[in-house]
Amino acid sequence: MLNLSVQNIVLKYPKKTVLRGLSADFAHSQIHALIGENGAGKSSLIKIICGNILPTGGKILLNNIDAEIKSPADAIKQGIVCVHQRPLLADGITIMENLMLGAAKFDKEKAKALLKVWLPGVSGRTLVKNCSGDMRFFTSLIGALLKNPEILILDEPSALLDAEQRDFLFEKLKVFAADGMNIIVITHFMDEAEKYGDTVTYLEEGLVSDPKPDFFVRKGASGAEGVADICNKSERPAEEDFTLSFHHLTSLPFDKPAIRDFSFTARGGQITLILGQAEDGRESLEDAICGMSSAKQSGKFEIKTGEKEFSFTIKNGNFTRRLLEKSPFIFGIIPSNKTFRASNPNLTIFQLLSSFDGRKTSIEDKRQQALSLIKKADVNISLNEKAECLSGGMLQRLILEREIGKNPDILILCEPVQGLDSISSKKLCDRIRTIADQGKIVLVLSSSEFPQELCDKIYRLGKKNLREAEA
Repeated sequence: MLNLSVQNIVLKYPKKTVLRGLSADFAHSQIHALIGENGAGKSSLIKIICGNILPTGGKILLNNIDAEIKSPADAIKQGIVCVHQRPLLADGITIMENLMLGAAKFDKEKAKALLKVWLPGVSGRTLVKNCSGDMRFFTSLIGALLKNPEILILDEPSALLDAEQRDFLFEKLKVFAADGMNIIVITHFMDEAEKYGDTVTYLEEGLVSDPKPDFFVRKGASGAEGVADICNKSERPAEEDFTLSFHHLTSLPFDKPAIRDFSFTARGGQITLILGQAEDGRESLEDAICGMSSAKQSGKFEIKTGEKEFSFTIKNGNFTRRLLEKSPFIFGIIPSNKTFRASNPNLTIFQLLSSFDGRKTSIEDKRQQALSLIKKADVNISLNEKAECLSGGMLQRLILEREIGKNPDILILCEPVQGLDSISSKKLCDRIRTIADQGKIVLVLSSSEFPQELCDKIYRLGKKNLREAEA
């Protein structure tokens, strides 16, 4: 059994200090909740503990003995294993084959037993590309458990699980803790931290601190309680002559649930929410309406205003991002996978903020625009640093500012508040409401976290249909 201590951990980059002499203790046989605003240093601390990055100063102690952790392999040898927020799995092979990757000695029988516990009814022969987000998480968790960790770290598991799955997960984690395991869970939800955690460690600006009072506003992952008190539904009438519609949209991807004969309309001056789970086809719908699907498709896409109209008949992969860019309207699109579809960890911040902008401007103009976006997003980072240095919330804010900076007529947001703390969520929702009130079309796709109180129109996605619900 391992007790973990971090003492005076410092992490500095050329133009910022992320961790400022942070010290904390995590005892075995307990579940420890690590909580804080986006950019507080949670992910950086975990990366140091797991050997993904080296600290500028400080030390890690295991049972009061200095631990040399300079790589992920060192961490695993010491008994420290992490399940990342976006599980690192190979899409083209099966669940069981993924579990075998990197294993010096693979215990197939143990893997089968864990599959029955964590993914009941799911075959180990299932291709990962056909797995939903929760299935990917549990596959990654099984892979971690096969390494027999003494310290298990989970990075925001709530982002991929519904309420029932979270209860199931934490009940199992309690059993592990009772058997001596040291468990650290990163979360943005104070109610979750207090409900499941034996200890709660709050980080602010790279140090352990007391939580801000307004951090308690948002209480859980099932909704953004408190957000609607700040940014309510608009009282303005909708822009009836500015509409975006999909008629009889069908998309039949080979690796995701199909959608068939879906029709919906979003209006200017309103926030339209499409609510549903991945297994109901939300990801397939996202791919289709954002021009990112190569699946067999059919339907009609239509935008109308009082002055102009754009319509397009959708057929088998012809509805693309390039088509949207060539339309008479400006689109701002933020996919749910911000890390790879809206960015890339290897891009510099300058590339992240300028390479997705098709406007022909000078390098200096692009540089000044990028600096302006960084300031608006309230992110402390330089243009030459890599996107991998950003926390999830910081990346999300930068991408939002980049897309808003285009002055879009139509803004499509997929899981916009996922992974954001309560304060960042409130600011984001306020910004979205302001954009809609300017007469823009705002279309949101979300599993559960986006506040329904903020929306003017809501569609609910079922396994076989899309229907309008009461907003």
